[in-house]
Amino acid sequence: MKKIGIFIESANCDKYLYETIRKLSKSDYVELFFLLYSGAPKRRIFFDKIKFKIRTDGLLKTLELSFFKAIFYIEYKILSIFSADVKKLNATSIIDKFIKNRIIRLNPIYSENERIVRYSDADIDKIESLGLDIILKGNASSILKKKIINCAKDGIISFDYGDNRWNRGGLAAFWEVYLRKSSTGFTIQILKEEIGGGKVIFRGNMQTQRSYTENILFLYKESAPYMAKIILEYAVNNKFPEKEQKFHFEGSILKTPSFIQSISYLFRTGTLFILLAIERLILRKHKRWNVAYIKSDWHNANLKKGVRIKNPKNHFFADPFVITKNNRTICYLEDYSYKRKRACIAAVELIDEKNYRILGSVIEEPFHMSFPFLFEYKKELYMVPETIKANSIRLYKCVEFPLKWEYQKNIISNVSVADTMIFENNQKWWLLCNMNIAGLADHSSTLYAFYNASPLADNWIAHKSNPLIYNSKIARNAGILNVGGKFPIRARQKQDFNAYGKSLTLARITELNQSSFKEEEIGRIYPDFFDKIVGCHHIHSNGAYSVYDYLKIDSLK
Repeated sequence: MKKIGIFIESANCDKYLYETIRKLSKSDYVELFFLLYSGAPKRRIFFDKIKFKIRTDGLLKTLELSFFKAIFYIEYKILSIFSADVKKLNATSIIDKFIKNRIIRLNPIYSENERIVRYSDADIDKIESLGLDIILKGNASSILKKKIINCAKDGIISFDYGDNRWNRGGLAAFWEVYLRKSSTGFTIQILKEEIGGGKVIFRGNMQTQRSYTENILFLYKESAPYMAKIILEYAVNNKFPEKEQKFHFEGSILKTPSFIQSISYLFRTGTLFILLAIERLILRKHKRWNVAYIKSDWHNANLKKGVRIKNPKNHFFADPFVITKNNRTICYLEDYSYKRKRACIAAVELIDEKNYRILGSVIEEPFHMSFPFLFEYKKELYMVPETIKANSIRLYKCVEFPLKWEYQKNIISNVSVADTMIFENNQKWWLLCNMNIAGLADHSSTLYAFYNASPLADNWIAHKSNPLIYNSKIARNAGILNVGGKFPIRARQKQDFNAYGKSLTLARITELNQSSFKEEEIGRIYPDFFDKIVGCHHIHSNGAYSVYDYLKIDSLK
């Protein structure tokens, strides 16, 4: 059993720390000790707080920060009207029921500006006498210095919000929005006394949202489950993930936004929302996916010459997969209805290089379906469509090609998973999927893998390195090519700032076994093959035909 210390300034903590403590407290592999800051700085009334900030930071910086906070407050209040999640951004919970008798009171010594904290020898002795394996920084906000860094056997573990490869010192989740970065990052680090010098043991990057409020909420919610995951795996396996190699940081240290930067942010973000409202409410335009095909293998496909399959009125097609069987070539795809606000799986017959016939729905459930991935096993055809709303990966079998399919079973249950792909490689069957363990609708940031001896098995084994990828630029599955070859090609969606499915990359899987996964990028597909398209997020080929999708801003006719 591992002894875990948790620094807390108060038993009243944010809901993300509360959930981490709740998960740790349920484990038989950890024992928790709460290191309470008895001498934490008292909260000041408004004017005393202003005077303190002016004294420590100067008048200009205090005014700039106050101005930015006012903008953030207004943005938060407006977005709270439309989103219950935003409204709960600052919600807190009391952790008293987890503390029990394992509480150690400390009297930290604060620097004049209260940003750095040290401990007396008496407090250090108290902590060392516990024999802690690691300490979680918890809701202690100050920078830790001196002997406290080495009080636990394996150090102090902490979140660092921001991609430290370029963002240091900055306001968490703001500069990514301001600079229109495609992704927003976080790390889990073992702290060192040097500021910014922690050893990174886990890194994640997720799609940047359109506003600071939405981005900070998304960052907190998406990253939160991974602290408990890392600590529990450490308790079971007696080791942390391998530390990243340290690199020399040469970028500028980001600071509080200036008046000009805050005004620029307000103008650009406000304009973004206004244009979206005009597009939707006045022009009646929507982001609408479309599917095209070309009679060619993917190597030689000229996407500009593809045949565009016309969307039915008030519908769109996306996520195509193609198969030739019984001398018929069928493209299965997502058929989304704007009226019903969900999709079914439909079929389109590709007659030749110019002609097609829409066959209609083949699988329809009372929940949304998409990404109808196909595979063959023992001369039978199967499908594992995306069924997020069913909280499972569902298996369907084709009993009469191409239109009749029957549900077989859940391959994996009680999971939030998108875009599952199943294929055979190195004498094992592999399942690659985009899983979210944070309870969010986002499935674009992480890639998980499972394996088994049979694709019809029930007990799939999780890959030791899950998640294999935590990066919204390359994690999301977008189809697979060269299945059956030694090195399958995984198509990957690239998410951008406020843009889902902006483009594609192709990566050759060079290593896939129970403990490792490696792939190398071999190509990119940009949304430039048709006029006036703004995204592409899927491609598949059976060698004779290649099918792909693209995004337009369009009416629903």
